Amino acid sequence: MWSNEVSHNEGEWIRATERKFSNLANMGSISITAEDVYSITRRLHNWKSPGPDGIHNFWLKWITSSHVRLAAHIQEAIECCELPRLLTTGITHLLYKNGNTTEPKNYRPITCLSTVYKLITAILNNKIYKHLENNNILSTAQNGCRKGSRDCKELLLIDTAICRQVFRNRKNMSAAWVDYNKAYDSVPHSWLKRVLEIYKIDDKICKFLSKLMGQWNTILNLPGKWQSSSIDSINIKRGIFQGDSLSPTWFCLALNPLSTVIEESGLGFRFRKENSPISHLLYMDDLKLFTSKESDLLLLLKLTHSFNNDIRMEFGIDKCAVINVNRGKIKDCNNFAITDDLHFSSLSETETYKYLGMAEALGINDKNIKENSKVKFMSRLKKVIKSHLSGGNKIRAYNSWVIPSLLYTFGITRWSQTELDDLDRRVRTLMTTHRMHHPRSSVMRLYLPRKDGGRGLLNIKNLHNREVYNLRDYFIKKKDTSRIHSDVVINDKSLTPLNMSAKDWQRPHTMTIDERKKVWNDKQLHGRFFKTLTNPCVDMVASVHWLQFGDLFAETEGFICAIQDEVIKTNNYRKYILRDGTVDVCRACYHPGESLRHVISGCSQLSNGEYLHRHNQVARIIHQQLAIKFGYTQQDVPYYKYEPKPVLENRSVTLLYWDRAIITDRTILANKPDIVLMDRAQSRIFLVDITIPYDENLVKAETDKVTKYLDLAHEVTDMWGGLPAEIIPVVVSANGLIPVSLSGHLRRLGLRDGPLQAQMQKAVLLDTARIVRRFLSLSP
Repeated sequence: MWSNEVSHNEGEWIRATERKFSNLANMGSISITAEDVYSITRRLHNWKSPGPDGIHNFWLKWITSSHVRLAAHIQEAIECCELPRLLTTGITHLLYKNGNTTEPKNYRPITCLSTVYKLITAILNNKIYKHLENNNILSTAQNGCRKGSRDCKELLLIDTAICRQVFRNRKNMSAAWVDYNKAYDSVPHSWLKRVLEIYKIDDKICKFLSKLMGQWNTILNLPGKWQSSSIDSINIKRGIFQGDSLSPTWFCLALNPLSTVIEESGLGFRFRKENSPISHLLYMDDLKLFTSKESDLLLLLKLTHSFNNDIRMEFGIDKCAVINVNRGKIKDCNNFAITDDLHFSSLSETETYKYLGMAEALGINDKNIKENSKVKFMSRLKKVIKSHLSGGNKIRAYNSWVIPSLLYTFGITRWSQTELDDLDRRVRTLMTTHRMHHPRSSVMRLYLPRKDGGRGLLNIKNLHNREVYNLRDYFIKKKDTSRIHSDVVINDKSLTPLNMSAKDWQRPHTMTIDERKKVWNDKQLHGRFFKTLTNPCVDMVASVHWLQFGDLFAETEGFICAIQDEVIKTNNYRKYILRDGTVDVCRACYHPGESLRHVISGCSQLSNGEYLHRHNQVARIIHQQLAIKFGYTQQDVPYYKYEPKPVLENRSVTLLYWDRAIITDRTILANKPDIVLMDRAQSRIFLVDITIPYDENLVKAETDKVTKYLDLAHEVTDMWGGLPAEIIPVVVSANGLIPVSLSGHLRRLGLRDGPLQAQMQKAVLLDTARIVRRFLSLSP
């Protein structure tokens, strides 16, 4: 099809369209600037697959110094109507859909174009679209490439309003769903050029695009099988070169005269006699026609058929259908004849047609759509939860892959608040079953962004309520500029879930992030961690780093959150929260008060074993980084495998002690800091000591460490040649909270604070989780 060149016919409707737009102002000359290049590149994905030029978007996006030169070259190319053939070559990947693998129709062609070519056409698209928008050229029925529109949902709501009105008021209606066979690949190049002339696009752009069309070619690639060579590339002599920003706009422009022909017929469906007729809805090439009677529908289909013949496009007969409604009921009838050899199938009362992703007949069947969406949603959810992804990636997969199976139905079908709450509850239940979420952990925290200390899960009820409000608000604002939207808003008396004509409509409640934080903060138990997290002395960004980038197992992440929320079943929790009569005595040290705080940082029986192990993990991380920095070792082994040596010495520069008592001239009790570094290059001595206190003791623990080693600092200064000694307290709470001061302390040691803080935090959290698990395994 691509290499088979055809030309359009100059039908009477083309001349009529040309006369209608004869007074249209010509598009002004364009000037490409560096700002145009920047406005396009800043929105590009960095590492999207490039075309034959092999240039990733990253380079054009971030090497901004090239934008001035790029703009000049693009301007020159347009002026000279010349572009290297490499830039007009694409690579078409044939992606298998289903069915027989030897049938070409069972593959979806996806073309990767050169990055520079896409940049040029994106800039041209912006210039052309501004001309179309300023002159109201695109039909209001076409929603395929309209910026700021609500895409398919907008058309589905209009369609729903019409169908429900017909059913409720027992009206007559005839409608047709029209599908095109290989629409993008069928449009003649002659028609693409002609349509630019009709709508007064700048002559230089027309000539430039005409030149590019003559150079369009592509190389076929069947992934994992074969790829044709550049010598065997296929010249594109028919259809639009897909894969860039301009092609959708250009295609919509090619079908725009069809909207003009249909609208000027004066036929269509009216909500009321005084309303204007709604004749059709169009999303790219997905066309739906509406009339009040069969004879009018036949006339519109004949006009459409005539248009298709003239621009050499064909109906996809297998995917076209007609529905006839008599007094609100679907009328069974034979195939709908348009010409002697062209028939559309007619829907019976039990049949449906999938229009813009929704199965419908006389409107959308809410019950079936919701049930199918729920089944798909739960199926995807189970796949994600059972996968081997990390905890954070499971949440991201849920938000980006599971949620969209429901999201498209929001605002189109009627969901009750009870149904939405039930779906959210089922998600939490499944997470609890797979140990991703403790049943008594904070629910509010689950739905907060990870940068705020939450888990980042999207709330279904919130998404629905926000979407309903946004759609309704969009239609109400649009009614002042669009007659179709105005008619829908006026007549929507519970025809759609938006109920747009209601004056006393109550906006469904949507919980904001601040409201969720307040609920979390106000909780007696859950709120303790949040209060400490938001304390000014805590570095919140660093303290939630593990949630954003930690890549922990989902079970581990959920368990750590349960520890932070203090909902682990200790004896203290059982006595005061569950009230099951348990005696609140620590099962390890037998002292009263087995709270979670006691377990992770205050039990005397765990101090010389479990707590020391956790402490040493952090100390190892710092010692290893210092050893690497000063050249004592080149191996960056995992911290839990690293074995520090008691003394590392480079006589000319540094001396590094590990857990070694310093012999002083006078007796000093606190003479054994975790790490001692003598850096002769800086003329400094650093006394580094690590502590893992409970969250509320971060500041106190740091102050205590400084006070504890003051005497030792003075003594080593006197002993070691008068070098000034500096005390470096390294404090990370048992729940992974990082004090604001830690970053500065690590930089004083010449270490990279960001990665090191993250590594220490992760080590502490994993060891805290290990301590709690081992503790709970003891007999209560």
